[in-house]
Amino acid sequence: MPQCPHCQTEYQLGQRYCSECGSFLLHPEEGDTFCPQCGVRVSSRQEFCHECDAALTGEGLKKVEVTPGKATPAEPPPKPAPAPPGLPSWVIGALAGAGIVIIILLIIIFSRPGAPPAPSAPTPPRAEAPAPPPAAPAETLQDQLQKVLSRLREAQLKKNITELMSLYSTSFPNYDQKRKEALTSWENYDYTNLVFTVDKVQALDANNALAWVTWYMDIRNRNNQELTSATQGYQVRFVQEMGEWRIRELKEVL
Repeated sequence: MPQCPHCQTEYQLGQRYCSECGSFLLHPEEGDTFCPQCGVRVSSRQEFCHECDAALTGEGLKKVEVTPGKATPAEPPPKPAPAPPGLPSWVIGALAGAGIVIIILLIIIFSRPGAPPAPSAPTPPRAEAPAPPPAAPAETLQDQLQKVLSRLREAQLKKNITELMSLYSTSFPNYDQKRKEALTSWENYDYTNLVFTVDKVQALDANNALAWVTWYMDIRNRNNQELTSATQGYQVRFVQEMGEWRIRELKEVL
């Protein structure tokens, strides 16, 4: 079986993403792209890394000519300069004698009546307080909704029904039926991979928003071990309840 180029985990032919590290497993025609933070290979359509959650907009989508997982060797530190040769002992003795003579002369001068006061030591400059660190940028609406979808993805992969249903509003149509459908699906199928992209976000008001989301799924039938892939788009309506965004409604889109 082929292996993931990033973590060497074996995968099925046709699988899009590694189930262990989230690395993109297909080779697009325009060339491979990698996460600039952790080096995992990613799809050009991804908006964040499935391994380290780094944003993949702007510079994150450039083609990177590096080998994922391989660190660049550090440059060796510069060699220290050779120490200067020591002074002859007679020079050191002469300098020490001259220093003693100077000290005696200073004592005589400043002990005479009316001698000028010794100059005061200069006041050291006051250290400036370090500038405060820049404030972190505020989360956008898309960032907040993407976090909800990331939690939904983890709940599906781990088959955590409590976490899954906590992401749906209690006013979600057929809330109990949704719970039963999820449990039935988990009995018959396993997600070998599940990723999404947020294609568009629209704020309706302070507590309601729409998002157009595309899911990419690799599913294995638990009865015959058959592996299938699917892509499905949704228009997702979010509502803010008790300070958290939850899914209020789902509509399939082509």
